[in-house]
Amino acid sequence: MNFPKILTLFLLIGTFTAYSQEPKRSEGLDSIINVINKSTKGLNFLINDTGINSELNEVGTSFFKNKYIILSNKKHRHAEITVNPVTNEPNNNLYCVDIKEDGSLSFPLLFSQALNSDKNEGSLGFSPDQRTIYFTQESPENNQIFTLHKAELNEKDAKKWTNITNLNAVPANYSVETPSVSPDGKKIYIASNIPGGFGGFDIYEAPILEDGTIGKLVNLGPTINTATDEKYPFISSDNKYLYFSSKGHTNIGGYDVFRSAKVDNSFLPALNLGTDLNSRRDDVAFVMTSPSKGYISTDKHAAGNFDILKFDIKTQENQYNDYTVVEELSSIALPNAKIVVKNEFGDVIANTKTDDKGKVRLQLEPLTQYTTTVEKDGYEPKTTQISTGDTNKTLTLKQKKAVVTEDAIVIENIYFDFDKASIKQESTLSLNKIVEVLNNNPEMSIVINAHTDNKGTADYNLKLSERRAKSSYQYLINKGIAASRLSYKGYGESQLLNKCDKCSAEQDQTNRRVEFKIIK
Repeated sequence: MNFPKILTLFLLIGTFTAYSQEPKRSEGLDSIINVINKSTKGLNFLINDTGINSELNEVGTSFFKNKYIILSNKKHRHAEITVNPVTNEPNNNLYCVDIKEDGSLSFPLLFSQALNSDKNEGSLGFSPDQRTIYFTQESPENNQIFTLHKAELNEKDAKKWTNITNLNAVPANYSVETPSVSPDGKKIYIASNIPGGFGGFDIYEAPILEDGTIGKLVNLGPTINTATDEKYPFISSDNKYLYFSSKGHTNIGGYDVFRSAKVDNSFLPALNLGTDLNSRRDDVAFVMTSPSKGYISTDKHAAGNFDILKFDIKTQENQYNDYTVVEELSSIALPNAKIVVKNEFGDVIANTKTDDKGKVRLQLEPLTQYTTTVEKDGYEPKTTQISTGDTNKTLTLKQKKAVVTEDAIVIENIYFDFDKASIKQESTLSLNKIVEVLNNNPEMSIVINAHTDNKGTADYNLKLSERRAKSSYQYLINKGIAASRLSYKGYGESQLLNKCDKCSAEQDQTNRRVEFKIIK
C-alpha cells in the first residue's frame, strides 16, 4: 500500500466511513493471534492520541531538529494546500510539528516550500547530521509512481533546501517509497516494486556514498520480504533491529508492524509486535524516539483515514520461564546440568545450572529468540531455541555410550543422596550404561570400587563407601546381571585423586566417585 494512492482512491469514492468495530474474526485469525500473544508475552503498548489528527489524513515520517515531520492533506495554519491536477484533490504535503513534553503534537507548519510540489509528497529520511534529506515525490508522468530525491541544507539560502537531485534509484515505471536512513548514516532503506523481488513491494538497502548518492540496492531477503507488500523500514538507534510494516508474515490484517534482529548483516525471521499495537487494518510508519516511546500511523478507526498515535512500551518486570532438563527416553530429570543462554547477538544472558530437580528459571525478554546450550557429563551437548512464548518447557539430553577401555568401563560419576548410600534417580541412567556393556559382553566381570572425599572420619568414610559400592552392586543384580560377574569394595578416603586440606566443591566431587574395573 502507498498512502497517497489509498488517499486518492478514498477521496474519489467521496465518503468517510467510520468503523466502530473490527471485522468479525475467524478461527484461523484467533490461532494467529494466539501465536503472536505468546511471542509478545509481557510486552504492552499503551496507545494515545497525539492531538493533531483530523477528519483527513496524517501520517508520520521522520524527525528534524526536534520536530516531527508528517504527511497531511489537510490545510494547516500558514500553509497553502496544493491540488493534484489529475485528481483535483488536495495533495499530501510535508509539515513539521512541535513535540510536547508528554509526546503530544501541535502547531503544524509547512516544512519546506522548496520541496513542496503540485503532486503528492511521500515519506522522507535524514542523514545523521540532518544536512541531507532523502524524500519521495509522485512522478509528474505517473501518479502511481514515486521517485527518490535528495537535497542539501543551506541555511544561507532562502529556500534552505538546495541542490535537489533525482537519484534515479530504480528503473523508470517502478516506484521508490518510504526511505529511511540508518543511525550511522551508512545505509538507506527503501521500499520498491522493482523486478526480482519476492512480490509486491520489498524492502531494499543501499550504501550511501560520500557524495550523498546511493549505491546498489540489495533485497533484504525472505526473512523480511514476502509475496505481499513490505514498507516503512526503520532502524533502531543501536542499529540492532529493523522495524517495518508488512501485509505478510504472521499477520492480523492489512499492514502490521514487525521487528527483525540484524545479526552479522543478516536479518532474523520477523516477529509481529502484537495486538496492542497492530489492528485488523493498516498500521504503518512505526518510529521510536526512545527505547520505550514512539509514534505509529494507523487507519484502524476509519478505513483510509490515517491518524498519528503515540505509544509507550511497558515490559513486565521479572518475567521468567521455568524449564526442566530431562533424559530424552526416560524423561528422568537431570540435576546440575549446565545451561548457557545467549540472545540473538551472541551475548550471554545466563550461565547457570539446573537444581536438584532438574529445573532452571530463566529471565527472558519478549520478541527475542534465545539460543540455549545444555551440557552434562555423560550426555551429548544440545543447543536449542527458546523464547517467552514456549509452551513446551522441557529440554532433553541424549546419553552418551559408556567407554570401554582395557581395564575399566568409564562413565560419568554416580551420585548418592547426601551422607547416604541410596542411588539418585539420575544415576540409575548411568548404571544402565554398565548394564548395557555387560549384556553385550557376557564373559566380562567387573569390580565396583567406591571412594569418598576426606570430609568426616576415615572410619566413617570407609563404611559409607562400602555401602555405596554395595548399592551399585545390588542395582546391577536387580537389572539381571549375575552376581558371579560382580564384586565390590569400598576404599573410603584412602585413594584421593585430589589430596588437599581445604578442597573445593569440585575437588570433593572428583574424590567422590565409583569406578567399574574390568577383572575378566
